[in-house]
Amino acid sequence: MTFSKYIKYALPAIFLLTLCACDEIDEQDRFQKVEIASGGESGGEGGGEGTGFGVKNVLIEDFTGQRCINCPLATNTISTLQASFGHDRVIPVAIHGGDLTLAAPTGLANEIGNTYTAERGVSSKPKGEVDRTGQLLDQEKWGTTVLERIAITAHVKLDVENIALDADKRELSFNVNAAADLTGAQGLLQVWLTESHIHKYQATPDHNRYPQYPASGYDLNYEHNHVLRACVSAKDGDALALAAGGSDTRTYKYILDADWVADNMSVVVIAYNAAQGVLQVIEQPVQ
Repeated sequence: MTFSKYIKYALPAIFLLTLCACDEIDEQDRFQKVEIASGGESGGEGGGEGTGFGVKNVLIEDFTGQRCINCPLATNTISTLQASFGHDRVIPVAIHGGDLTLAAPTGLANEIGNTYTAERGVSSKPKGEVDRTGQLLDQEKWGTTVLERIAITAHVKLDVENIALDADKRELSFNVNAAADLTGAQGLLQVWLTESHIHKYQATPDHNRYPQYPASGYDLNYEHNHVLRACVSAKDGDALALAAGGSDTRTYKYILDADWVADNMSVVVIAYNAAQGVLQVIEQPVQ
């Protein structure tokens, strides 16, 4: 499917997203389900001359904090984007670090979250970067970039295989396979662990404007999802160099913290480079 045809089918959802700041629109009515094409500008499944793996997923790095009153609105934007494009196509990671956060163990901020937040120059929240395109964006602009990036044909295929958890040692092990089409691929392979269904404190938006949130201004039982828990690879990723048609398999291991619930955790794998941003991203549940 060409990009112009993709726009025809997906643009209504993005138009609704741009209206997300309007109080007149009900939270559940801001998106329409969009049927996603299997390929982008470079061709459909297989991508023209035997190149391309078809669909490319999109990464949203959500820089957030438990003391950020407007961060739940960004979470809602992510939920509606996933409802529109598919939970397996839009992959969010909530990065708790820097200002407006609470530190572990009572909070969700951690060393890796603080590091990424500082390195990206996040000075206010909520902010997000979509697919490592080099811009920190307000949530109202995430949808437009998701639309652009999801239409690209993927030239890298990622798989997480042989996931095993040693319950006694709490050691998680798995393989990550990266494969390139005839174009090859150069960049970095980053591997993260995330956790969902974490119920903890969260400051909430103004109840007078958003009556669905508590009048108290906080929720002690707010559900936090896609929370970055750990980086399993090197901080910025492990070097990835795939020849045309080549593949590479890596083995990773990590000891889970005692309070992490393995059933609620996922492995997020990101292949990217500075010139093209995210080449491909996938999320695989641990259990």
